[in-house]
Amino acid sequence: TALAVPTQPAIAGVGAPVPFDEARKALFPGSLINSVAALRIESALRYTNISESRRKQNLDDKKRAKYGPKNTLVVACSCSDDATPMADTLAGMLGKDLTNAGVDGVVSLDCGSGGMPSANIMSDVSAAAKKLSASSGGRDVSVVLIFGPHVGISKEGKVGYVERRVNDEESVGTSEYVKAGADDRAIADASKQAYKSIKSKVEAQIGAGGLGEGISEMTVVGGVTLNRSKFGKEKGEDAFYPLLAKQIKGDGSIAEIYAGAFGDREVIPKDRE
Repeated sequence: TALAVPTQPAIAGVGAPVPFDEARKALFPGSLINSVAALRIESALRYTNISESRRKQNLDDKKRAKYGPKNTLVVACSCSDDATPMADTLAGMLGKDLTNAGVDGVVSLDCGSGGMPSANIMSDVSAAAKKLSASSGGRDVSVVLIFGPHVGISKEGKVGYVERRVNDEESVGTSEYVKAGADDRAIADASKQAYKSIKSKVEAQIGAGGLGEGISEMTVVGGVTLNRSKFGKEKGEDAFYPLLAKQIKGDGSIAEIYAGAFGDREVIPKDRE
């Protein structure tokens, strides 16, 4: 999937508007580049009250969450047609920073071209968690699950297109919405609606059977990934439009961490409903 808004072409010079950023800020206000989103999530995982920890530099161990390099499993439920290398995705960055296994240890679930999870998402997560637990001396595992659709924004700021490199060849990915004649805002709205459908299925699957044996808690992060060109002078990091961040405990209780991680972002409230 991919999105766009009318913007002027890139203007050379320091401080010139960048079409990708102009488009994402107009259609996905509050979105931020993946590396910044990863840092915010990591802080939220380590401190249950991220806002207070930032203001007061509170390093009390009692506030630390259970995410260490030996027992953290990062899981990506992302679109199969997203050509971004794992190392450059939000899940890949979290895998690199949070786990001993690094990017190679990120578990990619079968979520199809639309990002919709298969019927056995938790069985796959449980199997991966058991494997990690066995390799770490029987420790309980903490899971970070990243999900959501993706949409491209071209170097000209057009939504629904993105320049990418596949098998060392440059190409332009075009969404089905563009092919159907949808405009930028319609494509943006469609990606947000796709997120809501995916969210409903992810939450239903987690709720159906619980976290599973050996998983102490799961942090669920959802949103829309905004793909950016990966070559030429306009190349840069993908961005993330954050819509959900919560921790599910083994007993089924839920701790909201969205406010601490992304509460200062001007995300459209109805997009989070």
